[in-house]
Amino acid sequence: MSEQTIKKVLITGANGFIGNTLMRYYKHNNQAVVGVDLVGNGSDIVKGDIAEPDTIANLLEECDVIVHTAALVSNAMEDSDMWRVNVLATRNLIAAAKKHKVRRFVQISSIVAYGNSAEGELDEDHPVHADGGSYVLTKLASEHAVLAAQANGDIEVVIVRPGDAYGPGSRPWIIAPLEAIAKNQFMLPAKGEGFFRPIYIDDLVRGIALAAEHPDAAGEIFNLSCEGYMATKDYFAPHYEWLGKKGPMLVSTKLALRVSAIASKVANLMGNLNEASPATVVQLATKSWFSIKKAERILGWKPEMSFDEGMERSKQWAADNGLLGK
Repeated sequence: MSEQTIKKVLITGANGFIGNTLMRYYKHNNQAVVGVDLVGNGSDIVKGDIAEPDTIANLLEECDVIVHTAALVSNAMEDSDMWRVNVLATRNLIAAAKKHKVRRFVQISSIVAYGNSAEGELDEDHPVHADGGSYVLTKLASEHAVLAAQANGDIEVVIVRPGDAYGPGSRPWIIAPLEAIAKNQFMLPAKGEGFFRPIYIDDLVRGIALAAEHPDAAGEIFNLSCEGYMATKDYFAPHYEWLGKKGPMLVSTKLALRVSAIASKVANLMGNLNEASPATVVQLATKSWFSIKKAERILGWKPEMSFDEGMERSKQWAADNGLLGK
């Protein structure tokens, strides 16, 4: 396709970690953008429910590109809730996007789509696998909903599979671990030798923006991750240092699964969620990493933030937000 200028971008889940960072990126680059979320802010984020796209029909008329970041990201929520938000709402949204003649739909999926049992370096041609709980399954099903909508050629679709996105505001990889470590409730399966694939949030949103605008991205799937991987014990070691604690606590996967299963049962009895669930344990014990050669070749994208600098920025944010104590 020939080069096309984006008129206006609609970002779903605009209050979330990825969505809000992407909002700031577009505004910084003077790109017309509007967000939608269940809670609006009275200015550039509009209150709306993507499961009922008629509530945002006016936005769909204005925008020619949608970046769909809205999702429930959890290894502990009810299956029915995950399915309703991650799959059915996605199907409804892309159907409405086609109706209103939106040109391109960028689906933010996840590298969990490859499943937790895959090993080695995986590129976008590697088969997906739903071994990993409801989050994995619903991410796969949401990809299917988007690809099915593209089948008749009425809308351009791009699927982005981010690696382990971290940085200021990251709940799974900055906030939740710090909270658990502070309570001495954090342990790493596989004795900390599982593979972690950190991608700093600014690098990720830059890649998403390229996928949203690049003429050759239509119809493609992209891994946006780091080059290679690091051991989980090396990723989480700084969290312990920030809190002045010794660690990480390294255990066998078998023991971690046993402890997490008990903790999940207790949480369920008390009406709470235990995100350190068996699905999370398995995820942290994986032995896969992701090729980013396709994104480099087609989009001209590579991560630029060093891990040390990314963690220093994360530490400063955590300190500013009271996560490191007094």
